[in-house]
Order: sequence, then C-alpha cells, then structure tokens
Amino acid sequence: MAAKQQVKRFRDPLCPKPLLDRAAFDKALKENGITLSEHHFDNFYQRLHRSGYPPLDEFVAELRGEVAEKGVSSNDDGSVSVATNNTNFRTKNSVSSRPGRKSQLPKALLEFLSNNVSAEADSDEKFATITSKVQMHQTSADGTTTKLAVELQDGHVVESVLMRHEGRCTLCVSSQVGCAMGCTFCATGTMGIRGNLSSGEILEQLVHASKILSEESRDDMMTEEEGTDSKKRQKKQKRMDLIRNIVFMGM
Repeated sequence: MAAKQQVKRFRDPLCPKPLLDRAAFDKALKENGITLSEHHFDNFYQRLHRSGYPPLDEFVAELRGEVAEKGVSSNDDGSVSVATNNTNFRTKNSVSSRPGRKSQLPKALLEFLSNNVSAEADSDEKFATITSKVQMHQTSADGTTTKLAVELQDGHVVESVLMRHEGRCTLCVSSQVGCAMGCTFCATGTMGIRGNLSSGEILEQLVHASKILSEESRDDMMTEEEGTDSKKRQKKQKRMDLIRNIVFMGM
C-alpha cells in the first residue's frame, strides 16, 4: 500500500506584513528603537479604523495633517459613525472621538511609517494597511448569510462567513490555510494544512465583512421611505452594521 503523501506545511513569509498584526508591528518598531505605550497603540489603531483602512501613504499623510481626517458623527446608541471615501464605519468606542480627547502620536512613529512607505517592496519591514482582498462574496436568497472568498497576498484563498441574526451579526473567520483532516470528499481537506494565518490576516477578514455591512446599511438608509417609524427602523439597522460575535474556524 502506497504511503500517504506528506504535504509540506509552510507559508512563505509575508511581505508586506499586515499593519493589523500588532505583534509584528511592535517588533519592527522596537528593532528600530521605538517603544510605544499601550495608549499610543490603541490610539493608532482607532485612528486607522476611523480612516477606513486607506493605503498606508494616505494614512500617513492624514496622521501628519497633510490631508483632513474623515468626518466623525455621534449616533443615538453611543457609537460613532466615520465617513470615509467609500465606507461608513462605526465603532462602539466613542471616547477617542470626543473633542479634546485625541492625543498626538510620537514623531518617531510617524517617521517610521513615512520611511516604510518609501521602503523597497521586498523589504522585511514593509507593512501595508490591508494585505488581502475579497475575491468574491455571495449572499443567500434570504439575505441572512454572506460567504466571502478572501484572497491572501500569497495567492491562497480562505473563507469567511457573515451571519445576520435578529439584532446582531456574527462573523466566522478562517485561522488556517487548508485543513489537516484529509477528507477526500472535501477540496480543502485534500490540500492538507498549509499553515496558520497571522493575526493581521484574521483581523482583515473582519475589516472586509464590516465594509460589506456598512455599505448595506448605507444603501438601506438611502432607499428607506420616510414614515412615522423611520427612526425605529434606522436604529435597528444601525445594530446590524456592527459585528458583535466572532467564531474561529480551523483551530
């Protein structure tokens, strides 16, 4: 009986690295003599989220004040809506958007990011705000479930599943490329396990799904007819454009 072929379990090092991979970003900063406090890290990622994850060069220009920051408005439920060029993000953390509460980021961090923008494409320290893309997404006939095929920068494709329940949304995220089970009836199983996703690649699935929800919410609010219960419908819709639960697949 022929021995079962062993599939090599590896993924090539990511280049560029996901900016959402906080551990990798922190390591790169420290290797360049830059140590950020937890407060500065939180502030940095809040501002990245509020900006809608633009290309790194645009985000750096925004942090330097060379372009205006995206508009921020408060909602009735205490969350914050952030107007971007193509997406309206919401976040439950409204503290950082209050007048006078926005802190300055260290100059050394801005210099590191500026140098990173101009770094060679194959540099080990190269970062990007988003390293993956949605290859395709398909929503069920009843509108409750959306499957996303997310293409990673190395060409591998993983799946995310967005589920809409009454009053909440849940996202199932992939944490690995391939599967170790080896089921012959499953295409993913036959490819074997190729490796784990980085924390940044997992978080990018959340960003992609959030954009879909935000665009749906915006379109629904634009087409909604005026009526006595319009505020009630709008409040319900706002509850549905935030992902409140995460399920990990492939652990």
